[in-house]
Amino acid sequence: MSTQDDPGSRRRDARVAVDFPVTVILPGHELVLGGAALDLSEGGMRVATTSDLPPGQRVIVRFAFPSGAHDVLVHGVIVLSFYDARRCHYAHGIAFTQYTERDKAAIAAFIRDRLGAAP
Repeated sequence: MSTQDDPGSRRRDARVAVDFPVTVILPGHELVLGGAALDLSEGGMRVATTSDLPPGQRVIVRFAFPSGAHDVLVHGVIVLSFYDARRCHYAHGIAFTQYTERDKAAIAAFIRDRLGAAP
């Protein structure tokens, strides 16, 4: 069976590939990490960092879209973390748990624009 036919592989939200800088903040740990966003959906994002973060770790992610409209700040939790040896970084799947309506709308608009621009 292909992964397209596998119900477990379907995502709830449309996801687009991205490449822009992010800041990952670990509340209560006084730790701020730089990273890069790899993909984005309305419900979460995949982020690359040079540090390993465990599943279950709560994070705050700050980023701006390439258009620079405004900074987006989302709270989330690490749901998946693995080392990508080919790219020499840790990849973290982050599920969003809290964001403002303004940030939610900005994320949705960005994804719609990206999907509309796809060939």
